[in-house]
Amino acid sequence: MTKGWLGGNWYPILLLVGLALMVNVKFLGRFGVPVTLIATPLVSQSLITEATAVSVTLSGLVVAIIARRRLAANWSAGVALKKTHELVTSGVYRYVRHPIYSGMLLMVLGTSLSVGTLGAVVAFIVMVLAMCLKLRGEEALLQKHFAGEYAEYKKRSKMLIPFIW
Repeated sequence: MTKGWLGGNWYPILLLVGLALMVNVKFLGRFGVPVTLIATPLVSQSLITEATAVSVTLSGLVVAIIARRRLAANWSAGVALKKTHELVTSGVYRYVRHPIYSGMLLMVLGTSLSVGTLGAVVAFIVMVLAMCLKLRGEEALLQKHFAGEYAEYKKRSKMLIPFIW
């Protein structure tokens, strides 16, 4: 069953739009996108900027790997429940409900910092939106399947950023 325009497949489309903005591909100009505006530098490139970008990106990779390993057999690329699905609330999941996405967003943030352009900032915002759209579906599915247990888990954890959001 599909939902709405594009069958509810906004997540991969927005990720691709974010990627196109991040890498500043020249073909965007063919679609009327002001490529020179996208390429406007916002962050001065320096050793400190690059070291920070690498640190943030690697931190995100570590978080995503740890979260993925903890989720183990419960993980799937799409929004789906497995036959033996369990609600994972320990490890990094104690602090955030979607740490794989948190890690991915840290990687995108680090890359955006490294690229340092207006397009990279817009790409980060688009990718946050993409993740939030996918999270909405995941949260609805988990709430339906785990009901009260998931509601309690939501009260004691944050969605993406520990102690904040």
